[in-house]
Amino acid sequence: MGRPSTGRLQPLLGVLLASVLAGLLPCSGRASDAAERPRPPQAPVQYFQSDPLACQPDAIRAAYKAHLQPFADQSPAVLAQLRRVQDDMTLASLKRCVQKGLLTRPQASVLFRELGLTLPGTVIPVTAPQPSPATAP
Repeated sequence: MGRPSTGRLQPLLGVLLASVLAGLLPCSGRASDAAERPRPPQAPVQYFQSDPLACQPDAIRAAYKAHLQPFADQSPAVLAQLRRVQDDMTLASLKRCVQKGLLTRPQASVLFRELGLTLPGTVIPVTAPQPSPATAP
């Protein structure tokens, strides 16, 4: 039960290493297999269907203020990107509510100003996080 000599293991290790590398390196046969594979179907786009409760100004205000709270620990750059998405989604909701007659245009304009919404494509500046009143010195 002696220790196997390294001389007998070296050829085995070489074969093992070559087979692993061959599996990792692209080859012409594998590329054609990938090209024949069907692409996964795209997920259908679903739009939120506004209803009378969701279009109430107080509900929109509360939702806008609460949506970014779970991400308060993120960097200012991430928060700016999330805010851009949130503004776009809120503007789309306001538009649908007005189109369905569940919110008046003047109400939507007031909410736009109150919430400090920005138009799509507007870059939201990255700002340093502000301490919350509970954690301020």
